[in-house]
Amino acid sequence: MGRGVLLAGFLVVAMLACLGGAAATEYVVGDSRGWTTSNITAGYYNEWAANKTFRGGDSLKFVWNGMHNIANVSREEYDNCTKVISYLAGGEAITFTLPADASGSYYFISTFDADCENGLKLAINVVSLSPTESPNSSASSITAGALSMLVLVSSSIIAMFMN
Repeated sequence: MGRGVLLAGFLVVAMLACLGGAAATEYVVGDSRGWTTSNITAGYYNEWAANKTFRGGDSLKFVWNGMHNIANVSREEYDNCTKVISYLAGGEAITFTLPADASGSYYFISTFDADCENGLKLAINVVSLSPTESPNSSASSITAGALSMLVLVSSSIIAMFMN
């Protein structure tokens, strides 16, 4: 009987680990090149983003060498490379996590020196989740299915070892 309880406990832990739903994606901006003005052309980062689908909850990791920063700006500030006061800076990497309910356009620039004018800017489009894809409804359906399966499997295992 001890093995049955141990196995049932293991199954409970395994099923609970699956209840979190779909995980968000972390994108390293520019991939291995990172966030840099070295050897890039105008529009380089927008080309990088073009084949990616960004969703609420995803993260953008900006990694660089040297002196750069990140500012989440308006479209007008992006187009004009406006030097805004509010920006993220620190070390050699910054992670910006999109809000869970994000949708639409997001704009990022570096406000350091002439970085933006030299191409260090990124515009992305965040696709909103449909109601069937939303984290809450996805987790609810997974939870209901997992709990049903948990009850069925646990009952079967316990009954098997009780006989």
